[in-house]
Amino acid sequence: MDHPLTRTKVVGYWFNEKKCQKFGVAELKATCKRRGIELVKIDMSSPMEDQGPFDLLLHKLTALYAQARNDDPKAVAAIKMFENYIKDHPETSVMDPLPGVLRLLLRNQTYDLLRQCFKQDDKVFTPTYVELSTTNLHHNRKLIQEANVTFPVVCKPVTAGGGVEAHEMAVVFNEKGISECTLPCVAQSFINHGAVLYKLFVLGPVWFVIVRPSLKNFYAGEQETVHFNSNNVSKADSQSPLTQLDPSDMKEDLPKADPAVFNRIVVDLRNALNMDLLGIDVVIDSSTGKYGIIDVNAFPSYDSVPNLMEHLVDLLVMRMNDSALANTTRIVESKSNSINMTSPDHPQEDSGVDTG
Repeated sequence: MDHPLTRTKVVGYWFNEKKCQKFGVAELKATCKRRGIELVKIDMSSPMEDQGPFDLLLHKLTALYAQARNDDPKAVAAIKMFENYIKDHPETSVMDPLPGVLRLLLRNQTYDLLRQCFKQDDKVFTPTYVELSTTNLHHNRKLIQEANVTFPVVCKPVTAGGGVEAHEMAVVFNEKGISECTLPCVAQSFINHGAVLYKLFVLGPVWFVIVRPSLKNFYAGEQETVHFNSNNVSKADSQSPLTQLDPSDMKEDLPKADPAVFNRIVVDLRNALNMDLLGIDVVIDSSTGKYGIIDVNAFPSYDSVPNLMEHLVDLLVMRMNDSALANTTRIVESKSNSINMTSPDHPQEDSGVDTG
């Protein structure tokens, strides 16, 4: 559904080159133009003040934040400039607000949030996890036991969304195998789920579920550690042997997915993070039928989502209209406050704007 705009709006965007190529920025720009929106790429090497003003900032800064965490001076300077612009321009919408994006940058923080968010939900959970930073076998054993983490485990990089390395993972079948993982890492209990992954792609109030291949069922034992790239394993056309169920597991009847549970996951996470652009990876436990959230990403690929650009531009328009109304309300309230300050006995004027 089209939302009308009263004037040409300017959306400033920043993605790294890889995201620009994969996402199809030319199509996004053309769709924006048809809707009266100018899409402008932000040059992170020049002052943003000279490039605006912007009605909305659309960004995928996770890789840049990961570089800044490693003290890359250009990334640090770019992040500082972006954050300062947001602070100096509260009238500009940001998709998505940085606090939520930063929460998703570190997997241990993401899992902490998931555990709190769904602790009262009898159908949704995040598998037990623990952060490991040493090769000391005795220390790791203690941490794993205290966190109720069970083998096999998936060892994942602590930093998510920082490039290819963020998707390099390993399935570990026993305590000795932990020493083969790149540390620090988050070790998370592996949940058998019949090699089916549900990717929830969220665009504000609209969401889609895309079914993808996933890792086959694994069991604790003396097997060698399995290293894999999660993006490659879960591609739509993946032919990885890691996604092929063993004959003994093919007899299982997989639980059917319930859209109402998916919707609950989407709504609760959007509220908890105050974000519109989310990718949520969900598996259904083969034995219990419960829904395990195993990863959450900011501004995902949206691969296979139909009419993606139309849905995204609808969302941009909606957020800019929301922001315009909020800015009008702030101006009216500011005028009312100035009247009250200069004339305490003056009755407050009716602003004509419903701020409730």
